[in-house]
Amino acid sequence: MSHSVKIFICFLFVILASKGAHATHNRAGEITYVQIGPLTIEATITTYTKASSTSADRDSLELFWGDGTSTLIPRSNGNGEGELIPGEDIKVNKYIATHTYPGRATYKLSFSDPNRVNNIQNVNFPNSVDVRFYVETSFTFTNTQFQGYNNSVVLLQPPIDYACVNERFVHNPNAYDPDGDSLSFDLVVPLESEGVEVPKYEYPNEASQPGPDNLISLDPISGDFVWDAPKSPGEYNIAIRINEYRNGILLNSVIRDMQIFVDICTSSPPEIEVIEEICVIAGTRIDIPVTVADRDESDLVRLSATGGPFLHPVSPAGKIEQEIYSLQPQTTRFIWDTKCEHVSDNYYQVVFRAQDNSRSSTGIAVLKTLRIKVIAPPPEGLEGESVGEKINLRWDYNYACKETVDDYFIGFSVWRKINPNPFDPDSCETGLENRGYEIVEFLTLENDGIYYTHTDDVNLEKGKIYCYRILAHFAQKTPSGNPFNIVASKASSEICLQLNQDIPLITKVSVSTTSRTAGVNEIQWIKPIAEDLYTIENPGPYRYQLTRSTDGVNYDEIPGASFSAQFFNTPVTDRFTDINLNTEQVQYYYKIDFYSAGSFYDSSLSASSVFLD
Repeated sequence: MSHSVKIFICFLFVILASKGAHATHNRAGEITYVQIGPLTIEATITTYTKASSTSADRDSLELFWGDGTSTLIPRSNGNGEGELIPGEDIKVNKYIATHTYPGRATYKLSFSDPNRVNNIQNVNFPNSVDVRFYVETSFTFTNTQFQGYNNSVVLLQPPIDYACVNERFVHNPNAYDPDGDSLSFDLVVPLESEGVEVPKYEYPNEASQPGPDNLISLDPISGDFVWDAPKSPGEYNIAIRINEYRNGILLNSVIRDMQIFVDICTSSPPEIEVIEEICVIAGTRIDIPVTVADRDESDLVRLSATGGPFLHPVSPAGKIEQEIYSLQPQTTRFIWDTKCEHVSDNYYQVVFRAQDNSRSSTGIAVLKTLRIKVIAPPPEGLEGESVGEKINLRWDYNYACKETVDDYFIGFSVWRKINPNPFDPDSCETGLENRGYEIVEFLTLENDGIYYTHTDDVNLEKGKIYCYRILAHFAQKTPSGNPFNIVASKASSEICLQLNQDIPLITKVSVSTTSRTAGVNEIQWIKPIAEDLYTIENPGPYRYQLTRSTDGVNYDEIPGASFSAQFFNTPVTDRFTDINLNTEQVQYYYKIDFYSAGSFYDSSLSASSVFLD
């Protein structure tokens, strides 16, 4: 071969290699994972690429595990899943591999690939093809003995969506967490490498004739991204970070880089009519109408839906996936027979997608999100009685959610409050947070075969009114059986009781005159209850001696404040006016010493005047 021919071949190879390296390719993608062992995960890179860019097609990608190692992963779905949408030049690629880490820590999964597709309106425009595509997922290994496995969210809505100029656009990644962890959503700048944002990035509304009628927002709770409304056609990219929390601690975050196609539409998008939020008691059948209509009467429509209710292993919701376009308006029903295994502190999301046939390939689509919270029923039949120094409680043994798959129901908690709080929880309220109750027993399953039972004998005082409510609890289990992501039911009805009232009770201490030398306090009380005192065992005469203190510790008898009766039913004074006091500067405490048959029996609880400043 001549020297000149060799030079020509090398030159041609450089040109072809250069063209291949800069071929338009990546549109969208993310990294998700499933934990399959204490220190082992199965990671999946999902990319959405330009199908026609065959010279840049990747049969493998390098995944960096975050522990200083990486793996070149072959594509697991052959040559890719054809085109995501016929005629739209989009292909879906999946790359799956497992990896075992050296120890518990926080790691970052990442991959980077040249290049993005060309002419993205808000990324280094007009040379977005020169910008690398990079996504990352951070995660933390928990102590599996106590906190369970930690899987990433599953993103159920594809990261390719379509909008129309001057039409409100809504997208939702429809993140579902199989562990029941809490999620939040952030809008972030897409990256080209770790810690490096893509150059010349503008948020979509900034790159599309910015103005007061061109705004974007991301709901941090539901994940709804709203663009109201695009002004210029073209391809735009945004990045959404989905954060996952367990017990308030951030465990992982997934960054999804997605693409929005904006077209000048000659037809109006469909409209979906469905309620936006609902709370139900587990065991309720949800049957909700979903109506799809289109202002263009000649357009046909079809409806689909994705969400956690369709994926739950126990009693999943009925699928909604219309294969063909149909006349509109049309109404489909979303039906889900909820079970106790569906109980969660978090809302399930169902994202409905309606699409018309106004375009030759995609038509125009619209999304609508329904949020569903499934809550556990309250324990029923709470009863109680006071026995000596204890209060015995019982409630129905046949609790509606007692039997669950994998022992998802884990037991009851008992809550106590001094004095009633007769609130009626609303349809979505669970637990007893901020209601003034304190927990006195957690995760009891004590029963006598007819009732669940609990005996309260902790720090009870005579004369106080003790009010109780019961909660049921549900949780997932770690491999060692420890519960995590514990969920509370609606609260039971309230029951209030007292210990036996065998001592006097002060019912009033009131400052009637404020003075430094001539202040007056009015004190009133009630006698013990005869049945509780057992007057046969504790006969008369009975004496009531009012005592006073200025520090709440040392009490002295008040002269002239002793009242006696030979028999219990004999009327006796139950009030006293305490005079010549410094009620302006001193707070006074009172007790009543009670005597039976000349011997001290017990004292009432103390009660104090209100010290006005």
